[in-house]
Amino acid sequence: MMRFEWRPFLERWSGEWADAYDPEHDGLPGAEDRRAARWLGREPADEAGIAAAEARLGVTLPPSLRSFLAVTDGWHHAGTFVWRLAGCEDLGWCGDPHDMRGAWLDGAGDDADEDLVRAAGLWSRSLQLSAESDMVDVLLDPEDVDERGEWAVYTWAPWRASPPERLPSFRHFMEDAYRGFHSMASDRPAFANETTRAMDARVEQARLAALRGEYEAAGEALSEACAFGRPGAARLLEQMGVLRGTATGAEAGASLADPYVAHEAVPLTCRAEPRYGTHQEESLTRRYPEEDRPAVAATLRGIREATFRYRADGAFGEAVETARALARRAEPEAAWSVLAAALPAWTPRSADHIAPVGLLADPYLGPVLTPERGRVLLATPRGPGATKAAPQSTGSAPADGLGWLAEQSRSGFRMVLIAGVEPSEVPHRLGVGDATVRPALTLGEAGLGHPGGAPWENRTVARFGAAGDGWAFAHSDRGIDAATQGRFASPATEASRGTRALTLTYEPQWGPDLPAAFHFSCAENGEQRYGLTVRGASRTTTGEIPAGLAPAGLFAGRTLSEGLRTALDAIAEHFGVRVSREAVCHGRLDGFETRSWLREPRSGESYAYWTRS
Repeated sequence: MMRFEWRPFLERWSGEWADAYDPEHDGLPGAEDRRAARWLGREPADEAGIAAAEARLGVTLPPSLRSFLAVTDGWHHAGTFVWRLAGCEDLGWCGDPHDMRGAWLDGAGDDADEDLVRAAGLWSRSLQLSAESDMVDVLLDPEDVDERGEWAVYTWAPWRASPPERLPSFRHFMEDAYRGFHSMASDRPAFANETTRAMDARVEQARLAALRGEYEAAGEALSEACAFGRPGAARLLEQMGVLRGTATGAEAGASLADPYVAHEAVPLTCRAEPRYGTHQEESLTRRYPEEDRPAVAATLRGIREATFRYRADGAFGEAVETARALARRAEPEAAWSVLAAALPAWTPRSADHIAPVGLLADPYLGPVLTPERGRVLLATPRGPGATKAAPQSTGSAPADGLGWLAEQSRSGFRMVLIAGVEPSEVPHRLGVGDATVRPALTLGEAGLGHPGGAPWENRTVARFGAAGDGWAFAHSDRGIDAATQGRFASPATEASRGTRALTLTYEPQWGPDLPAAFHFSCAENGEQRYGLTVRGASRTTTGEIPAGLAPAGLFAGRTLSEGLRTALDAIAEHFGVRVSREAVCHGRLDGFETRSWLREPRSGESYAYWTRS
């Protein structure tokens, strides 16, 4: 194993510290002398001094600490909050003077397992390296040793409110402290040196690599540059994280004069804001320059009202508009294919912009850009000079029929399928009143809707879209027990005028006296032609049901729950319909309030109703 060269590393650190010296931050006793000497260490410890320390402590010190002491017997400014590291004479066992073990175990109570007991003993068994600090422990753990004999280093401070942070060795600790020095000094005026210039060059190389689709290598370089606090690295890395689903992209406070901030970061920041509470608009906008606050407030309202639309320039911008229309029709797979094909034509808004991350704030396109597709996007060459063809679409395959509804039926469902109409016509055929469209609802938001109407009515908020070639659908995850409702009157019957429409409902079992119920019917030109209702072991049919949809074939020898998927897939195949599971379960679709699914009670009829909160 090659021995680490401490001297060049420590000399570079000392010189850079001296050049960045700020009395306000670095003015500890002796700092001026260290600045003049351009050396943060002390004289080397000889072999006899190191051996004496080991004899006193009763251990052999780990190799990286031993070789460090042979270069300097201690160190100053080991990070922002560690002012001095111990040398041979003051290196000693921590001894847990503040009973950290007891505090940890008391906090865990009866839940303290073997691992926690071992972790709580860190202070009592470790060497304390921090001789002077701002309440920071730097602990060498003799029970956490690797194959090279290196002891792990743990750092802990009560003001971090987190468990001790582990580094594999003393060398790793010092390298991390060096990065911390750079990070804290990066915003000081004229802080520039060989290290910062090399890091900035790596950031630029990583940016170009990211645009070429080499995002994994770029990410490694940017992570290191971020640790050194290099300007621009964090924004580039954040864009990668947003697309991979590991970051929010929020960047509150920067001026909207920066095109990236205005068009990408502000929408993502608004998207990350909590949706509920008081004074939230003010709490966000006040972080921005006063002249930018109205625009930020408008974007925040657009995000919350689902009216925000992501825009882009050129051919990619045209693809965004096409993809949004497809996503709005419940065709996310097609929407992604359009975006993927146009990625090489995308152009950055600024020098540190490497991907159209603002897409994630678009209510329709955000759900389309899953983390898996985000990785495909990152792997696609894009921007000026990109010529390589975009990869094939990946992610969710087109949904196969309707069978997946059986797996999403814990609370039941209602679905109407209408032939020969565009999705935009569905609210007018099924809706109540002026069929007001509620934009970009999630499945959960639609379920929380509060339909109006008289107490006897059974309206629901349904979302709608395309259901394959020549069909449109409306879906709600609020079931209805059509099997026992003598007043059941699906709005699909009226919606079938001039065409045909299918009604599908499912109500799960709510108890021994309320078994699950499934209903399917077909209506044409305002009249029901045939139907099937299954409730527990009971099966009822009306009209002449096509042979392939007869209950004897769909449910023969099976319970309703066992045969539900088969029945749904058979219906889908018979009529040639398909509804995207991805769109319904994970996307945002427009919704509306349906007409009642029950007719008005006649004279002498009684009724009961219940609501779900």
